[in-house]
Amino acid sequence: MHPFTALTLWLWLSAGVLFLSSGWLLFAVSCATFAALLIWPASRHRVKFVVWLMLPMAAGLWLIHSGWLAHWLTGAVPDNRHQAYAIALWFRLLAIISGAQLWLQYVTTERFIRALFASRLPVSFAYLLAGPLLLAEQLRRQLGIIREAQLAHGVPLDGNIWQRLTSLPALILPLAGHTLSELAVRGATLDMRGFRAVSRRTTLNAPADSRIQQRVRYGLLFLILIEGGFRLWW
Repeated sequence: MHPFTALTLWLWLSAGVLFLSSGWLLFAVSCATFAALLIWPASRHRVKFVVWLMLPMAAGLWLIHSGWLAHWLTGAVPDNRHQAYAIALWFRLLAIISGAQLWLQYVTTERFIRALFASRLPVSFAYLLAGPLLLAEQLRRQLGIIREAQLAHGVPLDGNIWQRLTSLPALILPLAGHTLSELAVRGATLDMRGFRAVSRRTTLNAPADSRIQQRVRYGLLFLILIEGGFRLWW
């Protein structure tokens, strides 16, 4: 499957749960999306991120929409009329975040960047979208190198919480210096490659695409517009 097709499926899922009213269908879709994340062996390591994100969010939504936070702060009488809205919002976010984790597991950063550069998007816009992804991968790799070097120098990056907090400058300062030094190199590389000098470019090993997948993407985008129109009309 082309990365853009998988991305469109996630957009359709996200729009669908946003347009669904609170009910059993919304709960079933959200639970099924999270179950798919749990059942797929390759994505099970991402379940921890979803759990650690959604549980504090559930506590925060309950405190705010149940009225207990206002009761503790101002002494107002708790009003739980908005709890149903909070529950529906939590399930919508569960489906969206679980679907995003499935997409991130299925589509690697390298494949998505190659799809961006091989697409019909303007080269400047494609680079604008791919730039943060390239930078994130570079920062992650450089952070690992700096961490190993600092551990070898005896910096207690694997100690207790206080030692880790006090050792953060030993990670941040070299990483920031390396990132700033890379800006000039990145700009010079773009100039050497004739960035935006030609309107067409060739991408090696571009992800395979087909007319059927293109039609599926356009159909899903059109379906999102129809669902949004029905939701706004009714």
